[in-house]
Amino acid sequence: MTHVSEGRPSTGDSDHTAIADHFRSVDSAPADYAVNRPASGTNGFLITFVALSILVMCVRTFLIHSGLAYVPRDLVLFPGGRGNVEFPLRMFIALFFLTYALFAYSNGWRRLFIGASLLGKFAVFCLVVDFIAGLLHEVGVVSISMFAGQMISGLAALAIFPHTLLRQAQLPPQGPLPGTAARIPLSSFLKLSCCLIISMVGAALAIQVFFPVVDVLKSWAILGGIGAGVFLMQQILASTTAVLGFRALEKSRELHFSPPAAILVPAHNEAHSIGATISSVDEGAATYPGRIHLYVVDNASSDTTREVAEEALRDCSHITGEVLDCPTPGKAIALNLGIDTIREEFIVRIDADTVIGPGCLEHAIRHFAEPDVGCVGGIPMPAEEKTWMDKCRLIEVYMRHGFFQVSLDGYDGVMGIPGMFAVYRRSQLLEVGGMVQGMNGEDTDICMRLTAAGYRSVADPNAVYYSETPASYAHLLEQRTRWFRSIYHLTARNRAMLFDRQTMVGTFVLPFNLVNAARRAMLAPLIMYAVVAGVAFHSTFTAMRWQPIVATLLGMSMIMTVIVCLIWRPSSIKYIPMYLGFRLLRSYFTLGSTLSLIYPPMHPRIPRRVRLRRGASAALP
Repeated sequence: MTHVSEGRPSTGDSDHTAIADHFRSVDSAPADYAVNRPASGTNGFLITFVALSILVMCVRTFLIHSGLAYVPRDLVLFPGGRGNVEFPLRMFIALFFLTYALFAYSNGWRRLFIGASLLGKFAVFCLVVDFIAGLLHEVGVVSISMFAGQMISGLAALAIFPHTLLRQAQLPPQGPLPGTAARIPLSSFLKLSCCLIISMVGAALAIQVFFPVVDVLKSWAILGGIGAGVFLMQQILASTTAVLGFRALEKSRELHFSPPAAILVPAHNEAHSIGATISSVDEGAATYPGRIHLYVVDNASSDTTREVAEEALRDCSHITGEVLDCPTPGKAIALNLGIDTIREEFIVRIDADTVIGPGCLEHAIRHFAEPDVGCVGGIPMPAEEKTWMDKCRLIEVYMRHGFFQVSLDGYDGVMGIPGMFAVYRRSQLLEVGGMVQGMNGEDTDICMRLTAAGYRSVADPNAVYYSETPASYAHLLEQRTRWFRSIYHLTARNRAMLFDRQTMVGTFVLPFNLVNAARRAMLAPLIMYAVVAGVAFHSTFTAMRWQPIVATLLGMSMIMTVIVCLIWRPSSIKYIPMYLGFRLLRSYFTLGSTLSLIYPPMHPRIPRRVRLRRGASAALP
């Protein structure tokens, strides 16, 4: 495995104050499908959510201590299962759904409809679960614990939330389907199935054989405090599929393939970094056997991007290049202009704030010796390790790209390759319609389109490149809101892939990402809710324990983070405590991304066909 820690190339000018706003563009919040809401929207959500939680808990405490009415520990409709409720999870979900409806970006009638939809679906599901549990308990078949009922309800909520957002938000329409339909290779299905069986058996054996140890770890919130088998199974599954992924990559790395290639660099106000990007490509081309021609697409820049790029190209020794002009703002527009101009079959897309490491081109392009490969990416290391954002990003890269992406490689489940550095076949890009415009996540969308057409994506950590880390909190907020919002744009445009049973991405990876996005959006409110319940209302929630709460940030995921960091670079372990706090901040950004979705206004007196025709053009409060 490649270790990178020193000798990082610079991305350009270190004076970030002069370029504080260079990151903002029309892609930050696509006009048709997102609104650039200030942070006050997310802050208002959290304040309102905590206020509602305190109000509900005050009412519940009063009713309990006054003896006026029986109040269940949670929203259990048919109490009859065994065990006690330690944490009012259903109450939390109901309050989260209610608060989201209050802050959705639309008019009052649409907010009312969103709230009724979220709470109605959740109430019906809880009613069914409790009725079945109560019936089974009464007839003596089996006694389902209240905790189990809560967990089932919680999992349902993680599906209800994205389902409602996808059905009601104003999102991209389904894109054109590829001419050829994909089929899940039998080997991929067998790999995932075998790893899943191994993880289930391994988790069960670990709990049975090492029960005293597991019990102690649960009490210290290492295995989550609750559902230890689920935590163990998840990590064992990721580890076994990662082993398969590394084996597949090693086999592919033995191939030799170095055709002529085009480097495509879209640039919008990147005068501060474009020179370093071009220079790194020239240095990388020195060891690449094939011919390299670089295309810079100046995308409506208002600075000296074009002049800096032309000067950098004149200084190159191993590549040729030119600057194209794209007056219409939008990264996808610039990319499509470049794709139409380029005549080379292999296109290496590189962002203008990215520099590639030695051998990056060779490591990535050689995978195309296999004809079913549609896209190849690498590992996006932070260019520096100075700020807290750099250090958190380093751990995030190790986990996401150095572990989980390789895990997805194990069963052909790579859903997307970051556009910071990605290699494509031009003919395949044209086959699936090029880059989608006017939405977030065009880099992942093209990979999903290629997957639907029968090609697979490969993420090779040996292809190392260095990308700019946000220089300010405002940049981080803009970047992560855009990234996390893209899951809804991508799913809407590729909704035909969801549970299509034709690709691993549509059958398994995309649903998992939707559920995970919902979980991440709920994390920060969940922590706040637990603190209020456990501290301010401890006398009411006497059975609540701190271990499950702490385990939302610690637990098996932290152990896996330590292991991955030890494999990549042991010295990075010192950044893990900072990274755990960063996970809460990611939850805040994820919540904000859902609040930036646009919901078409509605009115009960206006026919639905008229409302749809008016669409987003209607004024929003």
